[in-house]
Amino acid sequence: MSKLEIGSGRKPHNGYETIDIEAYAKPTYLGDFRTMIFSDIDEIRAHHILEHFSREEGEKVLKLWHSWLKLDGVLIVETPDFEGICENFNKDKYWMTRHAYGSQEAEWAFHRDGWYEEKFLFLLPKLGYEILEMRRNVSRKILPNITVIAKKI
Repeated sequence: MSKLEIGSGRKPHNGYETIDIEAYAKPTYLGDFRTMIFSDIDEIRAHHILEHFSREEGEKVLKLWHSWLKLDGVLIVETPDFEGICENFNKDKYWMTRHAYGSQEAEWAFHRDGWYEEKFLFLLPKLGYEILEMRRNVSRKILPNITVIAKKI
C-alpha cells in the first residue's frame, strides 16, 4: 500500500486505499482506524477527521499516523479553520456554528476540538513532521477550512 485515505466517506480520492467507519462508504478497510496497524505508507490523506477528537486524542492520532508513514512520507490533513470561522461568524451564524461543532447527526459527527494555523505550526513539528505547505480554502461557498501538507522527518 502506498496511499491511504482515512474517513473517505462517499467521495474517496482516486489512487488511495480507504478506511471508514461507515459501510455505505464501501471502504477498503471498515472500522476504527485507531485499532489498525499499517507501516511504510507513502501518503496519508485525512480530510475533516482531526476535529472529531479531543485535544489529547488528536495528538495521539497524529502520532499514530506518523508511525504508519515511511520516512519522508506525506500527511495531507484538512480541518475546519477555526480562525476563519470566527472571522466569518456574522456572514452565516448557523453554518459557522455547525462547521465549528459538527453536524451532530451521529456520535461520530461531533467536533471536539478546533484547528488553526498556529496550532498546526506548533504541534506538527513537535510530533516529527515538517510542514511543507499550508493553505486555506472554502467549501460549500462559505465554510473556511485549512489544509496542511507535512512530511515525516
